[in-house]
Amino acid sequence: MTTTAWSSETSHRFLPGSMRETPSVNFIDKAKLRESGNSKTYDFGTHVKGANPMVPGAPNIDVFSDFSITENKKAGTLSISGSLTGDNFPSTEAFISDPSGQNLFIGVGFYQGSPFSSLDGENKRDITNFNFTVTTDKKGNFTGVKAGDTNYSIKDWNKMFLSADPHKNKKK
Repeated sequence: MTTTAWSSETSHRFLPGSMRETPSVNFIDKAKLRESGNSKTYDFGTHVKGANPMVPGAPNIDVFSDFSITENKKAGTLSISGSLTGDNFPSTEAFISDPSGQNLFIGVGFYQGSPFSSLDGENKRDITNFNFTVTTDKKGNFTGVKAGDTNYSIKDWNKMFLSADPHKNKKK
């Protein structure tokens, strides 16, 4: 199993250019594999961290994950549940990719606080919880999503996250 983290470029209107941090990812719990009938369940956790590259000595931005992913190849499903916790600043997005490279949103976090009040230490503030099932074709590529009693196309599922306001927690 592999995992990757990346960061958008950081820029500032008063400073020339931009820089990109390469966050580190560590598995924090031993991955556990359980098999039952046609299903395999993978349980694992990660810690992703990286700092603002334009601010020397900036504290890390921390995100912790707790995942349970159940694959049933016969049924063509991936059931994904878990949570993200951490600093919850700035906003956080989590994805899963299929073998063709298609990305699917797992969840997003809407930032709270500021870099001065939110980043010190390894916080475990709630960011998002998730529980949904992805349908797949015979090659493991995503074909749809079911959350609760609602079915979504990949495009419609991702659109919900793309249209969400990352500033919704901003104090007015």
